[in-house]
Amino acid sequence: MTTDSETAGRTPARAKQARRTAPMPPPVRKTVLVLHVIAAVGWLGVTFANVALGATLLTTNDPQVQHAMFRALGVVADFVLIPIAWTAFLTGLLLALGTKWGLIRHKWVLTKFLLTTLVVLLTTFSLVPGLKSERDAAEIAAADQLLVTDPNSMISAGVVSTTIYTICVLLSIVKPWGRTRWGR
Repeated sequence: MTTDSETAGRTPARAKQARRTAPMPPPVRKTVLVLHVIAAVGWLGVTFANVALGATLLTTNDPQVQHAMFRALGVVADFVLIPIAWTAFLTGLLLALGTKWGLIRHKWVLTKFLLTTLVVLLTTFSLVPGLKSERDAAEIAAADQLLVTDPNSMISAGVVSTTIYTICVLLSIVKPWGRTRWGR
């Protein structure tokens, strides 16, 4: 809650808005921001790695390399994707709710939130189960057998994710479009 000295010079409506938003204390905001940037950059890096592993998997004629790529993608699915996706999502949500930007006040924040929500849900319920399924199929197959994979699915998820993450980075930097009707 703000004090009278903090609201001096503000109109009553702005003072009321400032009290209602209750921004995070600066040390908390900075900590959450650092965690958010680390998670978001890590998520982008994992996506680049998945694209590289998928491209290697699709272009190799060596069954052992192909099996290794499936195992690597499975490890990423098992231990990295869900925690990093949800950390980026939740820290972003905390920043939106605990800072002046708000979740629905600015069009760029709302757009970024909706895009991130979409990608987190697709990662959780489509990408990770798909990678685990592919890895499990590779483990059952003979080590000297080339595996048949859908090239579109191996690369398209990475391309879509990378595109959405790039849009989110641009939105964070450029902050286009102004306020929503709830932010006016």
